[in-house]
Amino acid sequence: MRTLETRYALALFELIRDEEGLQAAAALLQKEPSLWQALNDPCVPRAEKDRVLCRLLQGRVAPVLLSFFRLLSQRERLPLLPAILKSYHLLCLKAENGAQALYRCAREPDPSDLARVGEALKRRHGLSKIEFQVELDPGLLGGFVLQLQGITYDKSVRGMLQGLRRSLKEGK
Repeated sequence: MRTLETRYALALFELIRDEEGLQAAAALLQKEPSLWQALNDPCVPRAEKDRVLCRLLQGRVAPVLLSFFRLLSQRERLPLLPAILKSYHLLCLKAENGAQALYRCAREPDPSDLARVGEALKRRHGLSKIEFQVELDPGLLGGFVLQLQGITYDKSVRGMLQGLRRSLKEGK
């Protein structure tokens, strides 16, 4: 079952493919913390939120995006916007035959190493684009653990040591 934010992202993706416009509009709404807080406050009347959205976004974004933001506001779903943006981005990436990979490593990776790993993954998975989400995990000791499309590649020192430990236990 899809999450609510994924359903909103999918509905918007089917209507318009304008990630740049969506990101720009979301940034406009979120850049001022007091505005963002007011738009998410259930005590602020919906009509007032709608007027603010129209004044801020009308003429700056596609009419479909304005309607989308107004719908989220009317249904008190604006707090889902950050998650909707992530889901929408993944849909755009998938449409470009791309994917997002989680790259966990002990130290900040060298960009050339990431590019090399990315090229190998594109060939192996038949993708045209890979985006890396890098997470630092000193517990890996060295190397990396990569997750892409439900597959985990463990090339970490910790993973190798665990594999060695298993093979020694099985050999007894």
